[in-house]
Amino acid sequence: MAIRLRIKLSSIMGRTTVTKALVTTGYETQEPEVLIPRGGVAEDLNLLPKLPSGSEVRNYVLADGTVTRLILIPNAVQVWVLENDREVGGIMAHAAVSERADEVLLSDKLVSKLGIVLLDIGEGIWCFKDEIGKTVRRSL
Repeated sequence: MAIRLRIKLSSIMGRTTVTKALVTTGYETQEPEVLIPRGGVAEDLNLLPKLPSGSEVRNYVLADGTVTRLILIPNAVQVWVLENDREVGGIMAHAAVSERADEVLLSDKLVSKLGIVLLDIGEGIWCFKDEIGKTVRRSL
């Protein structure tokens, strides 16, 4: 099992969408970043087909050593985690748009800024930092 959360993304283009996202420690970035599929999410957020100013194509090295090209849109979205009892976030993040991705991924720095603590990745158990020892949450 993995940890997937319900999130809300609000773009600099004035559009908002709610979707699920995979929490992964393997997506390492220098600043908060969210990887979004080109089809669906990027278009829902109106980040495509006309790219916002400052967008650029960058090479990313994947875990297996291969290189892929992504469109990086700086400070493109605010991100919230949506739970039944609370909404956490409003964290500004860069958007990396992928032609091949089929789900949204949250980078390590974004996960940290959202206060998400992974308790047992294999069982899909997590909590927010302020809930350690008090609350256990489960993946979607």
